[in-house]
Amino acid sequence: MHLYSLDDQSGSDLKGERKPLFALALSFLLTGLGQLYNGKPRKGILFFVASLILPFLFFQLSVVGPNLILIVFLVLSLASDIGIFIWAARDAWKQAKRMEKNYKLRVYNRLYVYILLIIVLNLFIFGPIVNRQKIFFFALPYRMQTGSMAPTILPGDLIMVDKRIDRAAKNRGLKRGELVVFKYPRDKHLNFIKRIVGLPGDKIELRGMELYVNGIEWTAQAMPQLEGGGDENIKEGMIAFYEKGDSGTYRVFYLQGAERKDLSVSVPEGCCFVLGDNRDNSADSRHWGFVPLIDIVSKARLVYFSIDPEGGVRWGRIGKPL
Repeated sequence: MHLYSLDDQSGSDLKGERKPLFALALSFLLTGLGQLYNGKPRKGILFFVASLILPFLFFQLSVVGPNLILIVFLVLSLASDIGIFIWAARDAWKQAKRMEKNYKLRVYNRLYVYILLIIVLNLFIFGPIVNRQKIFFFALPYRMQTGSMAPTILPGDLIMVDKRIDRAAKNRGLKRGELVVFKYPRDKHLNFIKRIVGLPGDKIELRGMELYVNGIEWTAQAMPQLEGGGDENIKEGMIAFYEKGDSGTYRVFYLQGAERKDLSVSVPEGCCFVLGDNRDNSADSRHWGFVPLIDIVSKARLVYFSIDPEGGVRWGRIGKPL
């Protein structure tokens, strides 16, 4: 038997056996890489591109329609992602099993090429190279890090936002009571999420735990859970109220016994006044002023997944509309 070596053969004449488990492992590390290992670069590129585009399109289309459509398209996005991943891995494994042992190595059949592709392309997909704010044209995912919007949005919630803002409409089509993502006035590189309670020309009054908009009280009765009910999000020392805005009723938290300053402001043209739902644990317009309407980048739609910071998945929050 003649043993080929780098001393007596060029790279294009080297032969080697395709190992199914290695092809499978490469596919797990990067979709389409198993096909490249098997000498099928076009098929590998097709799998790789499909794994990026198809789930992405389903994800973007999820916000075009009611919440039920949103959930359906999110499921399709996840299913297509997993489906292409499994299909590519299975194809690479089966193809390697069928191939002859005297497979002629190509110039790209090198371990360093595989490692380079894994690093570079995964950095492209998951790293800071891509500006997702610009590429995600309709929908954009966010993860909530703080409790400033509890009980509506909890730390560990992954939320879907809709970037479609009607810039031609009055007040950009925004409503009082909507949850919006905006550029933080003191650092435009940071995005915050709060609830709009005042639009241009509105008079906002905060009297203790009561909110008034244009003289109309938004704060309703305290929630019945305060008498020993079962809302797990209401912690000891908290008091919760309903508020009714233009876009519906929502809940807010206050800390019992906390000191508060009354406030009365008029919202200037081109701006809005925002508050966190966790009123005594939120930095908002009470602290750093109004938010220009042009700095609002999206509207919150739905919690699509939720991870408890203390461990585990909060299954009951998945699909919660905002």
